[in-house]
Amino acid sequence: MPDVFISYSSKDEDLAKFVKKHLTNEGLSVFLASTSLKPGDHWSKKIMENLRLSNWVILLASRAACQSQFVQQELGGAIYGNKKIIPVVWDMSLSELPGWTRDYQAINLEGTTMESLSQKMADIAKDIKAEKNKGLLILGAIFLALLVFRK
Repeated sequence: MPDVFISYSSKDEDLAKFVKKHLTNEGLSVFLASTSLKPGDHWSKKIMENLRLSNWVILLASRAACQSQFVQQELGGAIYGNKKIIPVVWDMSLSELPGWTRDYQAINLEGTTMESLSQKMADIAKDIKAEKNKGLLILGAIFLALLVFRK
């Protein structure tokens, strides 16, 4: 089960791979269609399945992504699935984001260096891992309570 789903336009694949690499290096499981799908996979089914299983969605919100019907479909699924969505913007202003993404606090990469982008990805990974650990602690407490009260 992936921790993070990256929604992006194929025109932004280099940045998507950069983001995946940094999140993976932080110990997270990341779904990126171009590298996660295997030959013979029913790609649309696998993409939607991994979107459903992920708690976090990073939207690489470029002009190309915001015009992509596939990205719009993924974001609709993410919103409907109550995912935590982080728009990452770099080639347009935040005010140009489509209405459906303006409700989410975005990261603006305009003028950002690769070093500061790496730090931003580390910060995102930290938040995701903290939430994941909190969920595991809650699950462990529920399991322990079931064991104790079962007797």
